Amino acid sequence: MKLQFKKNDLTDAINIVSKAVPSKTPMSILECILVDASNGKIELVANDTEFGIETVCEGKIIEAGKVALEAKIFSEIIRRLPEAEDMQVTIETDQRNNTSITCENSQFKIAGRDANEFTSLPKIDKNQSVSVSQFTLKQIISQTIFSIAMNDSNKKMTGEYFEVRDDELTVTSLDGHRISIRKVKLNNKYEELKAIVPGKALNELTKILNGGVYDEVVLYFSRNHILFEFNNTMVVSRLIDGEYFHVAQMLSEDYTTKLTVKRKNLLDCIERSTIFVKDNDKQPLVLKIEDNVLGLKINTDLGSMDAEVAIRKAGNDLMIGFNPKFLVDALRNIDDEEISIYMSIPRSPCFIRDDEQNYNYMILPVNFNAEAVQ
Repeated sequence: MKLQFKKNDLTDAINIVSKAVPSKTPMSILECILVDASNGKIELVANDTEFGIETVCEGKIIEAGKVALEAKIFSEIIRRLPEAEDMQVTIETDQRNNTSITCENSQFKIAGRDANEFTSLPKIDKNQSVSVSQFTLKQIISQTIFSIAMNDSNKKMTGEYFEVRDDELTVTSLDGHRISIRKVKLNNKYEELKAIVPGKALNELTKILNGGVYDEVVLYFSRNHILFEFNNTMVVSRLIDGEYFHVAQMLSEDYTTKLTVKRKNLLDCIERSTIFVKDNDKQPLVLKIEDNVLGLKINTDLGSMDAEVAIRKAGNDLMIGFNPKFLVDALRNIDDEEISIYMSIPRSPCFIRDDEQNYNYMILPVNFNAEAVQ
């Protein structure tokens, strides 16, 4: 095999697929990037068996072939090559997969692996698909991914629930303390589709989705996998088995207190309160809701804060406590200048949602000593 690339094209392709190279694996072949130029185009592939990426790299095929190269060494060599416009890189292998990488006056020799040992990406049935803009998909994942669970105690909580109904895509995540829901309209109507997609795959996907509103990504749903296809790149993830939680039963339209507030004013105030919160600190931020004013109070070993934010209130006065970081996560991911928050009693969750419920964030309250904050 003998291939020629522009350094920047090769660097970009390596950066994309490297996100699917496992950091630890008993299968050393999976620590490699497959360079495949056997089918008239140059494809780079990485795969950890649960999550894989394939991308087409611009380049010249002088002699067809394929080889698996240890990802860390390969990427470091290319990254450290001279920076210059149109810098050319040549990759050449012999019959034993010994590989030379040449650029200007530098030549590197590394041991390649037999490409046939590499685990190919699963073949996905492309009968069921949905198209959405890259910008929109990246946005709604980012606006919900923060509330997935970070451990495997309940596997379904470590993923996001994708549901398509007619012309609407809904993405939902929850971690036992909060729920995040985002809905977007699609350009076409589709059959009902649903899947629980691992958070790891979605986090990596958002790092390589760089298209705008008019750049599409096509989602293909199969029984065990989901495929995202865009910009000559395919991202494949195994799905999480099982039925997702009945989230609709956890949501409520009832409330006894509604407050309307400038989102940025509230966010800035709550972010200031987190100065006094350690990572494992469970001391709540207490909200005291009265006519036209929202009082915010926090008191921890590091210090305390008392503040007020102007609001419009409908319904009852209320005192309720929350983990301030959960509130911050939700408020940072809302674009509306003014938001509405719905609550009932100190032991019931609050809901931050718009009238159309294009977004709906539910946050469970935290117990606190009411006498201590009076």
